[in-house]
Amino acid sequence: MQLTVCTVASVAQLPQVRVLRESLLAAHRQPDTRLRFLVLLADGTADQRSSGVLTPADIGIPAGELATLATSYTEAQLRAVLQPLLLAHLVDTEHHVLYLDPSVFVLGPFADHIAEALDDHPVVLLPRVLEPLPRDGLRPTPEDLREVGTFDPGFLAVAAGAEPFLRTLAGQLRQSPDEYGPILDGAPALTEHHVLRQPGIGLSVWNALQRPVHRGADGGITVADHPLATMHFEGFDSRRPWLLSATMADRPRVLLSRNPVLAQLCAAYSEELGRADIVDSLPYRFGALPEGTPIPLSLRRRHARETLNASAPPAAFGAPEQVRAFIAWAAEPDGPDTRLSRWVSALLEDHPEIGSRFPEPEGADRKEFRRWCLTDGGVPEPAVPAPEPDQAALLDQLGVAVIGDNRTAETLRAVVRATGLPTADQPSYPVVLVCDHRLPVPPERHVVQVIGSSSADGSVPVADWAERGVSEVWVGSDAARLALRKELRSELPIRTVRLPILDRGAIGLPARKAALARIGLDDEVVFVSTVDHRAEVQHNALGVVSAFRTAFPDRDDVRLIFLVTGARYSPEAAERLRLATAADKRVGLLEEASDTERATVFEAASCLVSLHRDGGAGTDVLAARLAEVAGTGLTVVAARHGATAELLAGTGALLVAVPAGQPDVAAAARFMAEVADDPDTARETGLRTRQALLDIRPVSSAAKQLRELVEHAYQGWKASRMPAPGPDADPLRALVKARHALLRQPNVDASYRTPMAPALRKAVLRVLQHYDTHLREVMNSLMDGVETATHELIRRQQQLVPEDFADRDAVLEAVRLELANIAARQVELSAPPDLAPLEKRTLAVEQLLAQEVVQRGEQVEELSNRVDQLTSVLELTLGRLEQAESRLATVGENMLSAPPAHTTNGHGPGHGNDKALAMANQAMRTVDSLRRVVVQEHQRTIGEPDPGASTVLCDAGLLRLPAEDNLMLPLLSSNGVWEPEVAGLIDSVIEPDGIFVDVGAHVGYHTIRVLSRIGNSGAVLAVEPDPRCLELLRHNVHTNVAQPMQARFAVVEGAAWDAPGQLSISASLRGGVQVSPLPASVEGQPAVAGALAKTVSAVRLDQELESLPELSGMRVSVIRVAVPGVAHRALGGMVRLLRKDKPNVVVCFDPAGMTALGDEPIAALREFGTWGYDLLPVSGERALTPEEVMELSDGRSMTLWLQPRGR
Repeated sequence: MQLTVCTVASVAQLPQVRVLRESLLAAHRQPDTRLRFLVLLADGTADQRSSGVLTPADIGIPAGELATLATSYTEAQLRAVLQPLLLAHLVDTEHHVLYLDPSVFVLGPFADHIAEALDDHPVVLLPRVLEPLPRDGLRPTPEDLREVGTFDPGFLAVAAGAEPFLRTLAGQLRQSPDEYGPILDGAPALTEHHVLRQPGIGLSVWNALQRPVHRGADGGITVADHPLATMHFEGFDSRRPWLLSATMADRPRVLLSRNPVLAQLCAAYSEELGRADIVDSLPYRFGALPEGTPIPLSLRRRHARETLNASAPPAAFGAPEQVRAFIAWAAEPDGPDTRLSRWVSALLEDHPEIGSRFPEPEGADRKEFRRWCLTDGGVPEPAVPAPEPDQAALLDQLGVAVIGDNRTAETLRAVVRATGLPTADQPSYPVVLVCDHRLPVPPERHVVQVIGSSSADGSVPVADWAERGVSEVWVGSDAARLALRKELRSELPIRTVRLPILDRGAIGLPARKAALARIGLDDEVVFVSTVDHRAEVQHNALGVVSAFRTAFPDRDDVRLIFLVTGARYSPEAAERLRLATAADKRVGLLEEASDTERATVFEAASCLVSLHRDGGAGTDVLAARLAEVAGTGLTVVAARHGATAELLAGTGALLVAVPAGQPDVAAAARFMAEVADDPDTARETGLRTRQALLDIRPVSSAAKQLRELVEHAYQGWKASRMPAPGPDADPLRALVKARHALLRQPNVDASYRTPMAPALRKAVLRVLQHYDTHLREVMNSLMDGVETATHELIRRQQQLVPEDFADRDAVLEAVRLELANIAARQVELSAPPDLAPLEKRTLAVEQLLAQEVVQRGEQVEELSNRVDQLTSVLELTLGRLEQAESRLATVGENMLSAPPAHTTNGHGPGHGNDKALAMANQAMRTVDSLRRVVVQEHQRTIGEPDPGASTVLCDAGLLRLPAEDNLMLPLLSSNGVWEPEVAGLIDSVIEPDGIFVDVGAHVGYHTIRVLSRIGNSGAVLAVEPDPRCLELLRHNVHTNVAQPMQARFAVVEGAAWDAPGQLSISASLRGGVQVSPLPASVEGQPAVAGALAKTVSAVRLDQELESLPELSGMRVSVIRVAVPGVAHRALGGMVRLLRKDKPNVVVCFDPAGMTALGDEPIAALREFGTWGYDLLPVSGERALTPEEVMELSDGRSMTLWLQPRGR
């Protein structure tokens, strides 16, 4: 009997091999038994070859293939792959071949059993167990057995006829080397075989309790009355001899302490291993790189996977240049969505504890993780994550950085250049546009995530952008914005920014013919479509195939080419498309094409077809790609919905209807047939579409929108960096300060260039003492009321407890239900459809209105005559007023310049002065009487105004004011002037041919004054959000301004602000209204509280001025901003205007109102400086610093003159 026994081992297993060989030969000393023992050293070298030792080269494996196998597989996996190759090599020359694992210990003869079985069967298998394992929680468990397989790969005998089985086994082990046992379980179905059920062969940890071991009186060991022939010490560790298997140390089924015979066998085997290991064992040669760096297990798996996919990555062993090539491959990014190398990703996959230690290796933990990789991690330096680039120095100025290297970034850079804003490719400016979601988000910036055509699979990676530091998101269409809002888990602002179509040139006919020749076609009509199997449902490739076959059932001069990506990620979808197009030779699939190949196909194509379905935010990416192709002049057939409809509608593109969410295949087929029937017309259609896109989406329009967004983002970033105001110790502190201000007495002793000024001030104060006392009493009463109301508000606010807000959701739901009920009632109360009975009444009303118009015309004519008379009376009255004021001034001068009188008639020295003061007082009373007479005459002549208005006479004319005005109305009634310092400043800086912008014009006092002072080349623009004040403003202009000058007057009905939108308005204690931002909203949908508030449109005045044709070409001369608390917001909407025209600005600076709005007053003052303005008081004494202004205001409102530098 002859038998060849072989094994596959590494040089590190040579002690086990020696024990196996010696025990095998010792057990088979019979004269009729001829055994030959061979060992294949998996990592052996040529100098280790001997008569009984083989190397992989001896069984036909080249060095290059061995290096690839050694890179892809671990030591155990490599031995498993080589085992069937060794058996196949030996079975050609040897009669019977038995493979034994190096950890098998032979204790008795068994060769005759193997030889007998091989005489009748080509394959002999050894089962691990002969009966089921119990489910008692002890190991090995039935699940452990199912995982490793029923048959023992460490005992496999073959004979002639087993070659096909061995080839199949070798191929399967190449793909799954860890599943040798389960693969071997399929052997009974693949080949004739014999199962060896001898209890004495193959004793192991799997069956030790099923096969009781006894030692006989002669010292022999039996198993179930059969001599023990072999024992497989699978998992045995000689350093832990108290365990039969070190891999099953937890809850072991076999305890050596209870099985003394097994314990003796383990001790004997351990002793044999000790004797065999007389020379220091060598390490496994392929366990690490030549310099000693271990190769991660998951990296080997990646290498094996790419090798099986025919990618042929370099091996890790061989010549130095080959090792360097492998390291370079391992240093490449592990995928499109990460910058970590293959090596590092494999390391994190193998050791989850590393990921726990560095949860953000590409983010916050990047620096520490890189240091760990270079030290403890042992990662080759080329594969270590790149050091974090030096953070670009932050320039605190208006500018924008564009980060990314794709078409979207290229387009944005072109738009930014058109805006004139400073720009950079590094995050040097506060506003950063990130065009690639894989790039890190720079800290301390206003980061905008731009969704364009850069996503590899046409989808939008909706991540936790807010957690990464993204401030807002820009998309290209409203459809994408709405879809992305549903997908985002945060409330990030999402804005629609319509990027332009850059002119990259059209594809000409010669270029198309050359491209056709390159892809092997002549003059066929080529349709091209793109499909990514990762978004198969959205891309609808089968719909394109159906349309193509419907359009061309039997034509042979047309072709359809699919540019396919993502096949390896979705093999089912890829196979479905392959099968659907396999029978039609006119349809071709170009999978994973290079950029050059894709460009060639597009150049050769006559039409691009995209019958995509709605894919949420991903349609934006797809539409951008369609527009990019259409920009080359290629005809486009696309589904009309979502972002595609927004972008291509009206451009001449062939858009297909999408009923019920499915593109109309029949309509697409008709379009495709038209393209094939008349290619020249189709080419002209494509060129018209290209030109329309260039006209609709110019760079200039996008630049205008982008600049506004960047300016707004920069202002928000500046505001966010300002320190939060500290809490007020007493909320009534400002009110107390205001009350103290009422107690202050005017300083009459201040020096002035006129020597008699102090004395004149004292005289005037005495004249006005009665009015001053009255005014102080009124103001004190007003302060008392405000203080009382404020105290009551604070008291009620402090009484609120958290429980009042505990059921906010229920309250909101109740409000929603109430709104729904109101909407239902509106439907119920809508007008009935039958309005015929009202027709007669309507005709009657029209006739009455016609008669009323005739009567009104006669009244208007009569009223015009009376107005002319009133104008004459008014001119005479004004003349008398001027004479009275002149007399008053003369009396005052004479009184102060006259020497003291010394008489003997019983009067004191001051009797003359008292007489002069009495005359002045009488003159003032006369002036007041004249004012009242003029107003009464005006009201009598033109009729009493509405009860909600009062008329006063002032230096601007006869003005109507709201009757409830408790500030401007009493002052104008008594003094006839309003803000004389401001009026004087405006008169001194206004230019005859310039524009005066009156923001917060109220009833038009300053508007009318300036209209009467500018020439025919000037103009006035009034801005007022209060509809009631607007009505009075128009009336006052019509009454007091000559008809020709009224043509130089324009009105903006809204509130000046730094961004367009809606603002909340409420009544102001100062008269008119005050504006404030609406409560928190989501994408333009106001919250419940905001929906119930009164609103007004917010406008940017720089845009509004450009839209007024009557003001075109004129420069702004003076701007007055009288909107306390929000003046800086109004000026923020005129930044471009302020920098271009450099007008003088008179602004009401209200620190308390700005703080209540959430803005920092000193930051606004500094912002004025960045626009090129100095801060001056109205008196214009000297420029002040922001700190001096804050100290001077002391929390109160004050008027500032913003004087442009250099004018």
